[in-house]
Amino acid sequence: MAADKNYHHGDLKGELIREGLKILDTEGYDGLSLRKVAKACNVSQTAPYRHFKSKDELIGAITLQAMQLFNASLRAAVSMYPGDARRQLKEMGVAYVRFFRENPDYLRLLFFSNIREKLDKAVLEEWDRQFNGEYGDEHPYKTFYEAVARYKKDCTEEAMTQDELVLLCWGLVHGLSALLTSGELDGGDKSLALIESMIRGRNFLG
Repeated sequence: MAADKNYHHGDLKGELIREGLKILDTEGYDGLSLRKVAKACNVSQTAPYRHFKSKDELIGAITLQAMQLFNASLRAAVSMYPGDARRQLKEMGVAYVRFFRENPDYLRLLFFSNIREKLDKAVLEEWDRQFNGEYGDEHPYKTFYEAVARYKKDCTEEAMTQDELVLLCWGLVHGLSALLTSGELDGGDKSLALIESMIRGRNFLG
């Protein structure tokens, strides 16, 4: 009974996702197994199968959670400044960098891994179905694109096209996030404050 303690408290699925991410981040796709995750969660080897048929399904759930949390952080920043498209876009950029500074494992999973190439085809199809249908409104890129669209609409003096603006803004905040989390740029509070000041300053989007 002790081995299934975590299952009975009702949050085994969440714990499997958290521990699965840790193993995936440190050991990669080949190092992850449901048996290993079960051991990390202190549950029986069969307990994870109540939630996931395979490690690929677990990885799909980890990725979905990462996307949803990332998107929620972007939307929260946007919602703080209704009617001010320029400020929305700037604060969303700050939220982007902050999120990945606090969750570097998510950045590596979503953008710097070859996990997708190894996943079962059925899992990939479900993944794509969710973000093109059921979870379409929760895709971070959609949130990013819409924020740029509002800025472009309000700032008629902006010469760049919307697609050019998306690429510029995304490239800036994504590159800064990568520098912070990779160690190429000191990830301390001083560097974060400098980045936030730059994004909020007049040289970025006026």
